[in-house]
Formats: sequence, C-alpha cells, structure tokens
Amino acid sequence: MTDFRREIGRKAFHMLSLVYLAAFHFIGYPRVIVPLAAWLAFVAAVETERFSSERLNRALTSFFRGMMRETEQRAYSGIFHTTAGCLVTILIVGRRPCVVTAALLCLALGDAAAALVGKAWGRHRLFGSAKSVEGSLACLLVCLGVGLTAGLGPLAAAGAAFAATSVELMPTTRFFNDNLWMPVAAAAAAAALGAC
Repeated sequence: MTDFRREIGRKAFHMLSLVYLAAFHFIGYPRVIVPLAAWLAFVAAVETERFSSERLNRALTSFFRGMMRETEQRAYSGIFHTTAGCLVTILIVGRRPCVVTAALLCLALGDAAAALVGKAWGRHRLFGSAKSVEGSLACLLVCLGVGLTAGLGPLAAAGAAFAATSVELMPTTRFFNDNLWMPVAAAAAAAALGAC
C-alpha cells in the first residue's frame, strides 16, 4: 500500500469524527456530554488494556491495518485523541454551536486537506519537517472556508483557521497530538475573537 493510499484510508476513517458533530446537533448540548464522555472512557479503557495485552494489541493493529501509524502501536491512537479533542471543545464552547461546528470541521476537513495535499503535491518542506507549505496552505484555506460556512465572522474564521493550522504544523509526539488540540485551539481562537 502506497503512503498516499494509506493516508486516504486514515483520513476516511478520520471523517468518523463528523459523527461527534452530528451527535452534538442531534442530541444537543449539554446532553451530548454524557454519551461522549462514556465513549471516551470506553476507548481509553480499550487502549490502555492493549498496552498490557499483546494479543489485543495485535488484533487491533491487524483490524486497523494501514490506518494505525507505527508510533500508535505503543501509544494512544488517533481515535482517543480525536474523541478527547471533540469532547473538550464541546465542553468549553458548547453553548456556541457555530464555534463547535467550525472547530470540529477544522479537525475533520482541515487536517485531511493538509495530509492529502501535502502527500500529493507537497514539495516545499517547512522547517525541515515532513510538513509542507502546500499542505499547510490547504489546511488554512479549508479551515477558513468551514469557519465562514459555519457562521463565524471573517475575523473569527481567520483566527480559528490560523490556530488550527498552527497546531497541525506541530510534530506529533507521545505527549502532543494535533487530533486533540486542533479543534480546541480553533474553538478558543474563534471564541476569543467574538464568534456567535
């Protein structure tokens, strides 16, 4: 499987984060917090258990073959960080539906744009990292677009897009994951700039 095809698979799976956005709108705030927190607890329990169970780790790694990064085999995976990021975002700005919508779309669509455009057309590396100018510009433009579409004003949408893109640019480590911080940063920036 090529790197690009693997990334398409990862980002298609990543789109499941839109389920959290649908739940937010369908169940409503604050009622959605309980099921999301329960789901996060379940994901955390399974992830923690797989660290001590080689059999479970092998089974999950095999099931999500091609979607899990090598670094995720011994660390919490993207699903944990995505769920946590969406929950924290809803907790801090749940009374502002347009901010939640913009922030979660930045995560789902902006992150995907950065990865896919970067893999396909990224030629100019940023700061000697694997990140590219082309991927980051794609992330910024998509995040700006979803912010405006979600109902943010131009300043709040630009702030959210810049914050989300800045987080996406940072390297993922054992202690930092953009899936967690992208929506939180976008929401905080939009809220600080007076969105809805």
